[in-house]
Amino acid sequence: MPWEDVKHILRPETVHMGVMKADSEKCTNCMLCIDNCPFRAWEVGENEVPRMKEEYACFSCFNCMVACPVDAISIVDTYHVDKGFFATDPHPLPVKMPYEPKDAEGNPDKWNEIELAVYERRSVRNFKDTPVPETLIRRVLEAGRFAPSGGNCQPWKFIVVTNKPLIDEMNEGIYNVLNMLYQMYRNDETVKNLASMYEADPNPGLWDPRIILGGLGSISEKAAPVFLNAPAVILVACDDRAIGGPQIAAGICGQNMNLVAKSLGLGLCWVGFSQAIEMVPPLKEKLGLKSPWKINTAMVLGYPRFKQEGIVPREFRPVTWFREGSEGPEIEE
Repeated sequence: MPWEDVKHILRPETVHMGVMKADSEKCTNCMLCIDNCPFRAWEVGENEVPRMKEEYACFSCFNCMVACPVDAISIVDTYHVDKGFFATDPHPLPVKMPYEPKDAEGNPDKWNEIELAVYERRSVRNFKDTPVPETLIRRVLEAGRFAPSGGNCQPWKFIVVTNKPLIDEMNEGIYNVLNMLYQMYRNDETVKNLASMYEADPNPGLWDPRIILGGLGSISEKAAPVFLNAPAVILVACDDRAIGGPQIAAGICGQNMNLVAKSLGLGLCWVGFSQAIEMVPPLKEKLGLKSPWKINTAMVLGYPRFKQEGIVPREFRPVTWFREGSEGPEIEE
């Protein structure tokens, strides 16, 4: 595939990373915002007040906000792309907290337990060294096993790794693959060689700037290992023959596991980069993976080292309604 055909994907322009700010008057210098940033976008500034680095990647996850115990972090600007292939619509997207709950009659109400679990759940990336009891891991797995799937095909199986040497081996094997890709991407000449890789798997989402500059960049710089020093890794292998494809089924299955983990006092984080195991044959063999089974995603599991949950604003796209009796679509403001 000619470079010019994929340049707009592999060299996007007008990408604006998110901008956050720490209030020096409120800040207690705990540095939890630095610890809880997945891409290590923060550094220690004057008077030990955190500030954004000169060069950084921030995709507006707002994890720094939930970790701050004194509400010192504020949003200055959110991640957005002005134009080109990855342009956001609109740009930047507004961010809003959840609508206040109302009952069936439209009266003020309170969130129920399930709603609160959904809104407060956050990806946990900082864990205690404490092992997770297998009895609790089993409860998380069972939540996934009982997830709905197309045609009840249940196209998943789980590989649980608590063996630290094997987790280290997986970290290193995936790092080698992702670091190679990142170094090729960052170089204006070698990036052109990725055109053939895109042609073989034309999935533009794999080249989103948030993933390449943020995710791969963080791993390449060894800001954190792929599996985040968690005491337990759950690999989700999927059957390629799944009805409608395995991706949606794996997502539903994983979200069940996510919410049950939270209910048990555990933290969990998706690790999509686990798919790189497919590019490391010795690891695949060691894990017992054979066709038609492939690693679709993974989750790390453990006890949170500090508070990493809470409600934060999310991008808001207006909902289009076709209400009974209306003459056409009604778009929310």
